[in-house]
Amino acid sequence: MTSTFRAISSFTRILLIPFDHLNADRGVLKNADPANDLVLLVQSERMVTGRPFHKERLFFLISSARHFALELEKVGFTVLFIEAETTIAGITGAREAAGGLPVLYAEPSSFRQQSQLAKFGVEFVENDFFLTPRGLFKEWAGSQESFVMENFYRAQKSTS
Repeated sequence: MTSTFRAISSFTRILLIPFDHLNADRGVLKNADPANDLVLLVQSERMVTGRPFHKERLFFLISSARHFALELEKVGFTVLFIEAETTIAGITGAREAAGGLPVLYAEPSSFRQQSQLAKFGVEFVENDFFLTPRGLFKEWAGSQESFVMENFYRAQKSTS
């Protein structure tokens, strides 16, 4: 499902979209430009076989991502939908095809995933899929003796 509107090497960056960030108005797509940004979705074998997803949920995730890719193509984006052994393998393939462009990604909620992608050189933009920015949570957490989410929720209520 690769658009053939332009040569892949004519872009300035790759925007990696996880299957739970399928929104053109948030995350890494928030300020995307079809003329300069190549969109990448990676369906990893690890995602398909490495988690105990219900088959219907897995079908829904993949189908949603493929339909989202088509929607992005309709508004002018070039989209690479890559099936690979791992996400890193998919990114590597896209980088090689596009001439080593930087890869941008909305901050993942998983520390493990962020660490793995950071080691690979992925650049992060703020993840605005959550009501509270990560920095605000860190600020609150720095002043706490223990992490009780009820206290965090109360602090949020008092500032709104």
